[in-house]
Amino acid sequence: MTTKNEESELDTELQELYLVSKQWIADLEFLDSELDFLKKLTEHQQPDAVRAEEFAQIGGLAETYAALKSNITDYLHKLEPLITHASGNFGLELVEEYSQLQRRLKAVLHTCQEIRSTVFDRSRPGL
Repeated sequence: MTTKNEESELDTELQELYLVSKQWIADLEFLDSELDFLKKLTEHQQPDAVRAEEFAQIGGLAETYAALKSNITDYLHKLEPLITHASGNFGLELVEEYSQLQRRLKAVLHTCQEIRSTVFDRSRPGL
């Protein structure tokens, strides 16, 4: 049996998980627009082997992005009934999934930044 105070703390923690996860969706929407921008910028570069590699990296990142967005959306759907008390059954795997999604998002954003730097460096005149 949990006390009212413990239930209140748990509700607060679940709501925080939900809000952070919603922010992840906003981060991914930014990433989506960033990927479109990088694709357009890369299309205007001189055709060479490096450009093909950049296209491949952007394509791979787009696939990773799509899978991650789906996973985060699924996670949000798991949290919603817990917050509204429609379901009270959950375990430690919910927190583990949160940590895994957070690491994946950071990795995707970091990879996007690396690709962005490469594309910008190559798009400067004289390089």
